[in-house]
Amino acid sequence: MVEMNDPDASLRIKKDIYPQADPSWRWTAQSPTVQLLVLAPQNLKFHADFAIWDGGIKALGPLEITYLVNGKPLDKVLYTTPGVKQFEKPVPPDWLSPESDTTLTMSMDKVIVASADGNKLGVILVRMGLRQ
Repeated sequence: MVEMNDPDASLRIKKDIYPQADPSWRWTAQSPTVQLLVLAPQNLKFHADFAIWDGGIKALGPLEITYLVNGKPLDKVLYTTPGVKQFEKPVPPDWLSPESDTTLTMSMDKVIVASADGNKLGVILVRMGLRQ
C-alpha cells in the first residue's frame, strides 16, 4: 500500500500524483500510478482511499474512473457525488508476478484545470495499493 503521508511514497509514485499538499493526502492528475513489488500474488485486492472534490463534480459532472493493474482494466466506476470514496476489488492472481513490479493506475475520464497554475486536478488521494 502506498500511503500518501509516507515520506518514502515518492519512491513508488510513477506518475500523475503531485507532491504532498497536506500531511495526509495528495492531489492527482488524470492517471495516478504507483508501482509495487508483489511477494505473493494470491488473495490481493486493489484498494484506494480518495475523495472527489465538490467543485469538480459541479463543474464537470460525474467522474468515471477506470482501475488498471499492469495496464489491464480491473473495473470502471461512475461517481456521481463528491466526498470520501473507497474502491476495493480482488485482482486475478495471474495478473500479478512476484518476479516483476506491479503498476496500479486510476484513470479518470476528465480533470479540472486549475486557473491559478494550470495543474490538472483529478482526485484527492490518501492511499492506493494492494491489500489482503
